[in-house]
Amino acid sequence: MAQRYERRQVLERLREEINQDRPLLMFGAGTGLTARCAELGGADIIAVYSTAYYRMQAQSSLLAWLPYENANELVLEMAREILPAVKDTPCIVGIGAHDPHLNLDRFMAKLLDLGCSGFTNEPFVGIYGPEFGVQLEAAGLGFSREVELIRTCHRQDLFTVAWAFNPEEGRLLAEAGADVIGAIVGVTTGGLTGTKQTLSLKDTAEQIEAIYQAAAAVNPDIIVLTHGGPLKDVETAEYSLIHTSAAGYASGSSGERIPTETAVTKITRQYKNCRIK
Repeated sequence: MAQRYERRQVLERLREEINQDRPLLMFGAGTGLTARCAELGGADIIAVYSTAYYRMQAQSSLLAWLPYENANELVLEMAREILPAVKDTPCIVGIGAHDPHLNLDRFMAKLLDLGCSGFTNEPFVGIYGPEFGVQLEAAGLGFSREVELIRTCHRQDLFTVAWAFNPEEGRLLAEAGADVIGAIVGVTTGGLTGTKQTLSLKDTAEQIEAIYQAAAAVNPDIIVLTHGGPLKDVETAEYSLIHTSAAGYASGSSGERIPTETAVTKITRQYKNCRIK
């Protein structure tokens, strides 16, 4: 069972890494095995969220935003399977805050009992774009529900990572009390199921920096992680850290799906090339 940490303890761990000039890494895990391996590799946070389930089923992560499964029911089952594989690393879980039938306090209590140390706003409506986002907000199912999730967690002194697609979202989430902002530029490119359309690295860095500046104007101590778009491997992640004020990187497909695709394909070919008598 994963060890549960208080908000203060998670932040102390992260600040210690920052003070030692080491980049932070949040690893998004869709299986217990990858979560355990990420912990052995030194990940600072393990994140469990519904999109990770789909990518490890060789499906697009975008399925998490289509109406075929209940994201919160799915992530609860994932947490029950994945969190026991993690020993000492703080784990956070993504909550779909838009469900009007969700009893948030009761749901968070279930996850905390499993060893969860914090929460994040995933699925997030930012993936839909501004036009649909406006309609969701008008229906009471929009981004403001994610802001309220972060605010609720902050009031209860629970650690949060909040995903922001633009500076305005970064500002609002920082005002709600987010401890970490995940500056996201879309679905990760590359591999078998990754997106083919993405920003340039330069444009990605500029967008991330704009999110950082908006959040830091509210809270100068805010921690920002980079994620998504062309940030698909170590080299591109490093680029995002060199060219922005971010303190670390959040891997998803880049830490789990793409390396698995590469490693399994390679070892299978090697086995097929074994000599026989």
